[in-house]
Amino acid sequence: MGSEKIAFDFDSMEWQNITIDQVKFFENCYPDVDVVAILTKRMPAWLMSNPQKARKKNWLRFINNWLSREQERKA
Repeated sequence: MGSEKIAFDFDSMEWQNITIDQVKFFENCYPDVDVVAILTKRMPAWLMSNPQKARKKNWLRFINNWLSREQERKA
């Protein structure tokens, strides 16, 4: 997977260092979830709306936890 740590850029409201392979991996792990839509729309909107909760040390865990909850809701 990616060698650089995943980060969220609050200026551009975009993820940094997420590779295509990581996105494909997430899509395989969470087949009922629209991973791209969540990464590009829902997560940035939530992070912007919740700045007090938005500073994370482990973004990969944040992403996996979110996608896991979405998968459980869809099942």
